[in-house]
Amino acid sequence: MVAFGREYSRYYDLLYKDKDYQKEVYYLRTLFEHFSSKRVKRIIDVACGTGNHAIPLAEQGFTICGMDISTHMLNVARAKARDLAIEHNLSFRHGDMRRYRPMGHFDACLCMFAALGYMPNHSQVLAALTSMRRHLRLGGLLIFDVWNGIAVITIKPSSRTKTIRANGIIVKRTATPSLDVANSLCTVKYRLLVTDRNRTRKFSETHQMRYFYPDEIKLLLQLSGFDLLSLHPYLQPNRNLARRDWNMTAVARAVE
Repeated sequence: MVAFGREYSRYYDLLYKDKDYQKEVYYLRTLFEHFSSKRVKRIIDVACGTGNHAIPLAEQGFTICGMDISTHMLNVARAKARDLAIEHNLSFRHGDMRRYRPMGHFDACLCMFAALGYMPNHSQVLAALTSMRRHLRLGGLLIFDVWNGIAVITIKPSSRTKTIRANGIIVKRTATPSLDVANSLCTVKYRLLVTDRNRTRKFSETHQMRYFYPDEIKLLLQLSGFDLLSLHPYLQPNRNLARRDWNMTAVARAVE
C-alpha cells in the first residue's frame, strides 16, 4: 500500500492545520527535561513527515535530523526549512525506519503521530525499534506515540469526513476504517476531493495502522534494548492511561 504519495503530501499540512504543533513541541521538551539524565542537544526525528516537529525544534536551537520514507513529504519539509532559513542545524534524509543508516549517535529519537503503527507486524516493529536504538547513545531517550489497543476496541473507529478551507482551496477528506482485530490492524481508506480555482480533483490512499497494548509495548521495547520509563495519554504525562485514551505516548531509555 502506498501512503503519503505526491497528492496526499501536497495537502497534508492543510489537512492538519488545526493541529497544535507548538504545544506538542513544548510537551516533547518537557519530556526531555523530566526523563533525560543529560541535556538533549541532538535529535533524530524518524518518520518526520513535513517537519512539523523538527522545524520548530531546530528553531529553538536543537540539532535535528529528520528522516522519512516518503520523498514527497520530505520535499515539503525541505521547502519549509529553506523558506525559514534554518538549514544550518536541520537536515532531512530519505530513509526507512526499519533500516539503520550510520549518522552518529543522538540524545533523543522521536517517532510521532502514530508513525510506528505503519509497521504491520511484530518483526517489522522490532526492526524499527532496533534501528532507533542504534541511533541513540547509551541512556538516550526514545519518544513515540501509538494507538492504544484498549481504546480502539472500546470506542471502535468510525467513518469521518473533514473539510478544510484555506486560500481559496477546499479539501474534503473522507476516512472509512475497517478493523482486523485478530492482527491488531485498522485499515483506513482515505478519499479526497480537492477544489482549487474551480477545478476539482479526486484521489485516494489506503493507510494500514497497527494498534498496541500497554504490556505489548513494554515487551517490544525490552526486546529492542530499551527500558520503558513512562506510558501515558498523549500530551498528558502526569495522568495514568485510561481505556478511552486513543493515543498513548511511550518514553524509553536506551540500555545495554
